[in-house]
Amino acid sequence: MLNAARVIGRYAQQAAAGGEAEVRAVFRRSCYLSFPGGQYACVGDRSLGCGPLNALVDDFRMPSLGERVVLDVASAQLWTPAPLSQHADADLRALQAAARGRVPREGFGCLVVDAHNSLSGHAQPALDAIERWLVGNALDDDAQALIGLGPGLTPSGDDYLGGVLIALHQLGREVQARGLWRWLEPRLSRTSAISGAHLAAAAAGEGHEALHACLQALFSARADWPPLLTQLDNVGHCSGWDSLAGLVAVAKLS
Repeated sequence: MLNAARVIGRYAQQAAAGGEAEVRAVFRRSCYLSFPGGQYACVGDRSLGCGPLNALVDDFRMPSLGERVVLDVASAQLWTPAPLSQHADADLRALQAAARGRVPREGFGCLVVDAHNSLSGHAQPALDAIERWLVGNALDDDAQALIGLGPGLTPSGDDYLGGVLIALHQLGREVQARGLWRWLEPRLSRTSAISGAHLAAAAAGEGHEALHACLQALFSARADWPPLLTQLDNVGHCSGWDSLAGLVAVAKLS
């Protein structure tokens, strides 16, 4: 049995109700558990940060891949992201000024500062399709290229789409978010099951706490970006920045 969870996200809590789980992926400070019914939780120490699939424990013990474990969530505090409190227009210039020089070379973080790399160039038709859809056009097949695009358990294309879903929810565009999820859910076979679980949470407007903090800052009059971007750096290999790029795509057109 893993140590008891102290803080847990809503989707991890639902997954843990399924009983015994199998360790499906192991990292330096966390592991992914697969529960019956195709549900997932990511267990790690407090440096992992809060998120819908995250369960934070004290003294994280690295389990073995394939090990069967039970996650005790009986005394865990439930974490859910606070709704966006809009007080100003999106200040994209302040974000871009803070982000220049620290955007990861890989992934879609470059889009935050209106730059490009080989991945974004390859994905440009899909990115254009999402932008056309955000302003009211039909979502064409070109957008499918984002699903599963990039390396890792949560590829950059998936994280970008997750950022779009979260931003739509938080900015009061739930109808559009539901439309995107209806299009996306039948296509999740194009990516990993773990990434699909994160996208399901994003479809309900929930992502990592660092991303929600960036969204709040984007619509604040005077945001302190450097510490927020430092937190974002710690979300996956570049997943935090990939999601932020999706969030910015929505904010630009809101």
